Amino acid sequence: MLLDHVEIAGFRGINRLSLNVNELNAFLGENRWGKSSLFDALSLFLSGSRKRYKLKRDDFYISPDHLSKSATLIQLVFTFKEHQRGEALLYQYKHLSDIWCGNNTGYRFVYYLIEGEITATGNVVTNRFFLDAQGAKKNIDKEKLLTLINEFVSFVPVLRMGQQNNFLATNASLFDDVSSKRAYFETKIKKIFNRLNASSQQLSKADLAKGYEALSYIFDHYLFKHYDAFDYYNIDFEHDIYSQQAFSFDGITHFSDVLKKGNKKDRAMLLMILGEFLEVRGEHLLRKGASPILLIEELESNLHPVNLAITWRFFSLLPMQKLVSTNSSLLLSFFPLSRIQRLVRQSDVIKSYQLDVGQFSKNDLRRIAFHIRMNRPHSLFARAWLMVEGETETWLLNELARICGYNLTIEGIQIIEFAQCGLSPLIKIAQNLNIEWHVLTDGDAAGQKYADRVEVILRKGDLLGNRLTVLPAYDIEHLFFESGFRDVYVKASNYQAKDAQRLSTHKIISKAVQKHSKPWLGLTLAEAVEEKGVDAIPLLLKRLFARMVGLARSQSG
Repeated sequence: MLLDHVEIAGFRGINRLSLNVNELNAFLGENRWGKSSLFDALSLFLSGSRKRYKLKRDDFYISPDHLSKSATLIQLVFTFKEHQRGEALLYQYKHLSDIWCGNNTGYRFVYYLIEGEITATGNVVTNRFFLDAQGAKKNIDKEKLLTLINEFVSFVPVLRMGQQNNFLATNASLFDDVSSKRAYFETKIKKIFNRLNASSQQLSKADLAKGYEALSYIFDHYLFKHYDAFDYYNIDFEHDIYSQQAFSFDGITHFSDVLKKGNKKDRAMLLMILGEFLEVRGEHLLRKGASPILLIEELESNLHPVNLAITWRFFSLLPMQKLVSTNSSLLLSFFPLSRIQRLVRQSDVIKSYQLDVGQFSKNDLRRIAFHIRMNRPHSLFARAWLMVEGETETWLLNELARICGYNLTIEGIQIIEFAQCGLSPLIKIAQNLNIEWHVLTDGDAAGQKYADRVEVILRKGDLLGNRLTVLPAYDIEHLFFESGFRDVYVKASNYQAKDAQRLSTHKIISKAVQKHSKPWLGLTLAEAVEEKGVDAIPLLLKRLFARMVGLARSQSG
């Protein structure tokens, strides 16, 4: 089974949230925008343990302004879907036949509801139900319902790894039961794991050899034997073109290769990861046929970028559903764009946004995978994009904004050159992910074509003035040349003042760029502007900065 959809109302930091879930997801969102509350909901009620968490008053959503009415009702609905059609009929699910539901897609689903309520007497009541395809509660005897819930949750255990577990730095006590070969090898791994955490001292070859032996047995026990009876290779998953596949059971083979042929560092890192995995799992063993859901919070914490890349490589091979929250642009660059979800807090709801791959051609996906996911993944954390044609604007506008009293980085504004990627794909990404955007174009013929494109792609009800600024000059160099900064370009071009009088503006600017570079010229111009003061900045650009800051702040939550 795969977790397919989550609905949350009134739980902790989430008033309302509805999101689709894939086999691999990276969740982005500013602090206090619901990522931890989402993971809390999953880990508390799908923990794999048979203990039943009871909601408390602190679990109910409280309005941040304390003016709106706080929640007295919690509803969590987890929708699970077959990996592929017919999976529900497998023998291992024979006891769950009463909770599967069909629909017109041909897949079967399980709808699991957790409901909490503060009664008139102030008590908190927690109830669990299974729903039918129409959303009504299934009429199941209370004792049988409890058995079904325990059975169902044992198939979809959530394992949560991250800051709350002090990733790769835990010292939890070992359990003493070593009555089986599996328990013996797990204990061996946990002892080595704790030794690695407790000291920077290198392990001996003998200790590492014992660890590798234990690794081979544990992976054989949990993975190699358990995933060979079901044809996962026929699963029709969509992936971004020119990016690694997001979900692959070939990972089992890759693990085997690492264990047998991998270098010392790779196998040591795998030992660390499995040690942490066993600590998180605790004493509750994974049953045969289980489909674990791995929650990973801020994997980048306390990890050097090189170690982060190595660690994620191993996690990406694990044949289980993985939901990741991150603030790392490096980690984000490893995810296909279609598997990135951006959470945005609005007045009374948290909304989830992700890429609609169907809107993009293969060529568009190739371009944006390179331009955004690989080269500028940090831009996906921005609140607003200012799209410009060239590098001069990138160097110059940040400095001009600072002179005007704005820090674009603090405001969450990212300047992105669009010429190499194409304007339309970038606008569609911003629209899909609900990132505010604005386009600044030159006043030449090419700039007019870009402006026309913005008008065509504008969504209904969107104001053109919020999305487009056209320079009243050939380009930004000509704008400043004609706005009192002629001497900067003449000096940079090395022309004598008397010679410059008979030369065209275009020739002087071209010579200045040729002798130095556009970035150098942009920074030199910024210094000249700072000397003259903010009044020397063209009014058009001042208005642009104010508009961008307004757009960005509209996403501040």
